[in-house]
Amino acid sequence: MKRTQILSVLAGFGLLFASTANAATSITLTPTSTTVGLGGTITLRTFATANGGETDNTIFGAINYPDALANSNAAGNSQVSLMTSIGALTCTTAFCVAFSQVNAAGPIAVNLTNTQIATTTFIADAPAGTVINFAWRTTPSTQRFDWFGLTNAPGTSVTVIPEPTTVALLGLGLVGLAAAGRRRA
Repeated sequence: MKRTQILSVLAGFGLLFASTANAATSITLTPTSTTVGLGGTITLRTFATANGGETDNTIFGAINYPDALANSNAAGNSQVSLMTSIGALTCTTAFCVAFSQVNAAGPIAVNLTNTQIATTTFIADAPAGTVINFAWRTTPSTQRFDWFGLTNAPGTSVTVIPEPTTVALLGLGLVGLAAAGRRRA
């Protein structure tokens, strides 16, 4: 009986260490708000974790976005310096570079814990009720998402909502219609 319990405990530790090793590196793309009004600013923050042991000399991440629904605001983009050479943060009608850095001297190791490495901004250009999806670029292989060997990460979405002024005017209009209907009756 005791031998079985000891083996169970050891197996549990083995699973714990295996899951920790697999979760060493991660990237999250987090909007400052999951809703935005038409013409409002969408700010996406990139948080990274590299728990040591991961080495690389180039990191790159571009966010795919639907240009018909959101317009890039490249002037508002920024990245934290982790390597000696920081690449330009550029945007096209299909993707926006969130981070691009190279260390010409060779690979370096990074040890981070939930560190914001980039901020990317867009302007909402879609009707109310539209969900705008943002995802990391996975192709082509020379310009795909790559964070210390991690080549894919979850994206995020933001919903366009009516502006408060529009909602208030619509509410006043409904109240006025209700009052007019009461007078006639």
